[in-house]
Amino acid sequence: MGGSSQDATIENGVDSVELPENSPKLTKAEEESLLRRQKRQERFEEAKKLHELGVSKSEIARRLNINWRTASKYIRVDGCPLYAGQRPGLRNFAPFMNYMERRWEEGCHNATKIWHEIRELGYEGARRTLGEWATKKRKLASSSDAGTKKVIPWSVSSAAWLLVKKKDELTEEDKETLERMKQADGKVAEAYDLGQRFTEMVRERQSEALLPWLEDVGKSRISALVSFAKGIKQDLAAVTNALSLPWSNGQTEGQVNRLKLIKRQMYGRANFDLLRKRVIASPLKC
Repeated sequence: MGGSSQDATIENGVDSVELPENSPKLTKAEEESLLRRQKRQERFEEAKKLHELGVSKSEIARRLNINWRTASKYIRVDGCPLYAGQRPGLRNFAPFMNYMERRWEEGCHNATKIWHEIRELGYEGARRTLGEWATKKRKLASSSDAGTKKVIPWSVSSAAWLLVKKKDELTEEDKETLERMKQADGKVAEAYDLGQRFTEMVRERQSEALLPWLEDVGKSRISALVSFAKGIKQDLAAVTNALSLPWSNGQTEGQVNRLKLIKRQMYGRANFDLLRKRVIASPLKC
């Protein structure tokens, strides 16, 4: 490298690439990439000059030691096609990738600054392409931060179940999810309290707690609970009896379910007489 008062130069035999003063030292791979780019540019310019002098394509290819198709392409296009097959914004971008990655690792996350540096090294593209690269780098770093736990959104059914599930049955993950739900919406804490009161009332058969609970639900203005409470009020006597009496309609519901199952097994083709025989022949086992 040259002195600080003059531009730095990378030398490799007779080839050289001029670097701006005080630019960071390039790695071996970066030096080789820039030298290859310079050679391509020189061959491209020489091919243009020979073509203007009337030299044939095959002769240009022979003199420059390149493929005939490459010589033809050099003559046809306006700019040196360094990396054909890549989108235009990136083909001139690739030779500087190692340099950019190293600068990023060194802590320089300013896309504009890196853009100015690689322009001094020969980059001719727009800043926008470099800005897109820097944005992707930031997103990647953000998603892979150590200790960062990915939060998966909860489903409606899972969230509703957490509101009525017994506290001692909650896992640590359930508790964390429940806490996030409460922080996300103040109404969730109120819904959780009402849900816990209702399930305890049913488990402990506390019929006297039903009316106060219905009154508190009305004050909450939580639409789902208000609608649920409205259905209870329409059959208040039956719900009160269910909470206070030892009997239930479980046997009736069981028989109805058995009847439907037998009927569906017959695919609806048989008449009532056959259905009756099958029901009687298959008594419910308790």
